[in-house]
Amino acid sequence: MDVLARVDAVWQTHRTDPDALEQALLSLRDEVSLSCGEASPEYVTLCNELGSFYRSRGDYQNGEKSFHAALEGIEALAGRSDAYATCLDNLAELYRLDGRLDECASALAEASVLFSSRHSLEYAACLNYQGHLCMARRDPTGARARYQSALDIVRENGSPAFELSTAFVNVASALMGENSLPEAARYLDAACDLYRDGSLRRGPHFASLLNSLATLRDRMGDVPSARSAYEEVLDILEAGLPVNPDDARTALGNAASFFSRTSDARGAARVDALRGSLTR
Repeated sequence: MDVLARVDAVWQTHRTDPDALEQALLSLRDEVSLSCGEASPEYVTLCNELGSFYRSRGDYQNGEKSFHAALEGIEALAGRSDAYATCLDNLAELYRLDGRLDECASALAEASVLFSSRHSLEYAACLNYQGHLCMARRDPTGARARYQSALDIVRENGSPAFELSTAFVNVASALMGENSLPEAARYLDAACDLYRDGSLRRGPHFASLLNSLATLRDRMGDVPSARSAYEEVLDILEAGLPVNPDDARTALGNAASFFSRTSDARGAARVDALRGSLTR
């Protein structure tokens, strides 16, 4: 059974209907449980997928149960090593989002000593989660140290574009927390360049990233750069590229405010036209 292909198909079929998506993932998990057993890679994959789904929906109770089921399966299959640590990272992030910061810290501390290498992309992800925890605890300097270490590992592993973009954005968020705005903007620009040069496909992440860059440039008083970033967002929306609707509305709201303050009638008209298309 090609579980990953089945999971991808479920997401494609039900991506706009969370309730139907949940039921489809649960049905697939139950099917896998019967055909492969609970101590199987297929079952672990489904439990981890459900954990991530519930986490994204803010259903932390069911997400925690799903991640624990995945951890039990991984331990039965391979013991507590890299795969277990990666899943533990996912659970730790759920704890952070649920405001359970001490439990998050405990899970991350356990995960960090289980990785077989401290030079892997998986370990870099663990460092990123540690950085997120520092940000939640209002420690941007501690976060930046961890994000920078993760960025170093990504570069050590050949700088894969998606991981590199994520690392740039994380470092930028910590720098903003330290009020180092020009340096933060440079990191966000570097992340955007990975989409501009074709290393990454333009889509939802790029639109959200450009909105962050535009608002930061505006906050810095750099009107030309802010305008350029907002115009790139509008270009994406006008081209019909895939964008999260909530992100689109947020970006259009920010752009509308910016174009109004800067008396940019052309920009405001583009925003109005795009707002109209979103409501149809």
